[in-house]
Amino acid sequence: MPGQIAPAVELADGRGTSPARWWCATVAGTIVSLPVAWLLSYVAMLPFYLGLFFFMLFGLVIGAVVYRIAAPGRPYGRFAVLAGTTLIVGVCWTASFVKESTDFPVDLAADAEGRTRDIRPRSPEEYRSAVAEEVSGFLREHYPPGGVLGYARWMLLEGEIKKGAIPLFDQALRRSPARWGWAIRVVLSIALLGFAVGSQTLSLSRRSNPVASPAQPILR
Repeated sequence: MPGQIAPAVELADGRGTSPARWWCATVAGTIVSLPVAWLLSYVAMLPFYLGLFFFMLFGLVIGAVVYRIAAPGRPYGRFAVLAGTTLIVGVCWTASFVKESTDFPVDLAADAEGRTRDIRPRSPEEYRSAVAEEVSGFLREHYPPGGVLGYARWMLLEGEIKKGAIPLFDQALRRSPARWGWAIRVVLSIALLGFAVGSQTLSLSRRSNPVASPAQPILR
């Protein structure tokens, strides 16, 4: 009708299209987190806790991917967003830790080979393989059941294989940080990864900001 003015601002209704979109984004974020976990397993043991920076950096990347996919369907339920975010962080960190613990015997074997003058009659590959097997056996014997849990117990309680414990290597083998230092690194890495991912995803439980639309002409 004459004299009426069309609204200049259109408010976003904020209704989510479907919770399925959120869970699709969660699956995508979990998939993206797997190669990230592989990278984190290598940087986690950088000296002076430098590896913690990468937990935050890569967490932001994962969170941004999830946000990009899920944002058009916001808002989602708070519980769903929190559960999905926790799932992504848990899978990423756990995969990183499993890779770190799996590589541990091989890493110590490479260290032993580099510090041994004479490995004859074995080749370098045979020597590293034999030492890695002895390290794995050491964990199974002294920190049962060995493997991932044995590695975690060893890092928390000792962080050192003393001289003579490995028949093929007559020096001590250490990993640093260990004990309290390692526990602090674990807690901080989980916290920073969770904070980084959550900083991108947790806002998806809220309505989007009002979106301005072009002003309509005055009807006469």
